[in-house]
Amino acid sequence: MAVLRRCRRRLAAVLVLAGLPPGACGEADTRADPLAAIPRLAFTVEQRLPHDRTLFTQGIAFAGELLVESGGGYRESRLLLRRLDEPRPLHTVDLPRRWFAEGIAPHQGRLFLLTWREGVAQSFSLPQLQPGATFTYPGEGWGLTSDGSQLIQSDGSNLLTWRDPRNFSETRRLAVHAGSTPLAQLNELEWINGWIVANVWRSDYVVGIDPASGCVRWKLSLHDLLDERERRSSDVLNGVAWEAATQRIWVTGKRWPWLFGLRVELPALGAAGREPCPG
Repeated sequence: MAVLRRCRRRLAAVLVLAGLPPGACGEADTRADPLAAIPRLAFTVEQRLPHDRTLFTQGIAFAGELLVESGGGYRESRLLLRRLDEPRPLHTVDLPRRWFAEGIAPHQGRLFLLTWREGVAQSFSLPQLQPGATFTYPGEGWGLTSDGSQLIQSDGSNLLTWRDPRNFSETRRLAVHAGSTPLAQLNELEWINGWIVANVWRSDYVVGIDPASGCVRWKLSLHDLLDERERRSSDVLNGVAWEAATQRIWVTGKRWPWLFGLRVELPALGAAGREPCPG
């Protein structure tokens, strides 16, 4: 029975990646995992640190040496600022009860926060987390990152939207694809050495996206980070952050017990961009 449950979970993940509802089992038999042919990168877990299991994690990001995290849920959304080696947060900000907090991105000394269906983005000072300007945008907010000059937003589809941080207006849109298949359910985002790195919702994958073409060029498969007991009491993988000082990728999930620091040898974007899109 346990094996059957695992198979059903993986089937549901394949359906989500292909943009199908999880109940579309008849179609799943004939549609392969769109990420099956994408090169998988090896990684080493270099560090494991405690994580607040009460947080429905929506985003993590480094602001200098400090880690910022957003937790979602109506009436329970909040921001936390912590040192990696100290689980107790330095600052906690309770967000409006009507908000469902989503992804976050530090950008030029400020932190930007999305909301899910409220159409509101909020800026905060760093590291004090004092609220600043608010912005509005259409549709849903999922993940957010910065390429150094603009913000990049996901909305749960295969589309990424670049936004001007001064007024949150749209400046560019990019369709993401694995081979010839649109890759839906893009969630938490991070900008790492020129790559857009994304969690894929309800899967164990983190993917590397070429920001020029939208091509998915590599993936990390993180299923084995948690053991079966931990997985039963946790929600999905969500949360990816780049620690520039150590060159580590940090990942976690919703109500996960741990943060994991990964060592990954990422391909050079320039060389990869000249190759045909895999898959």
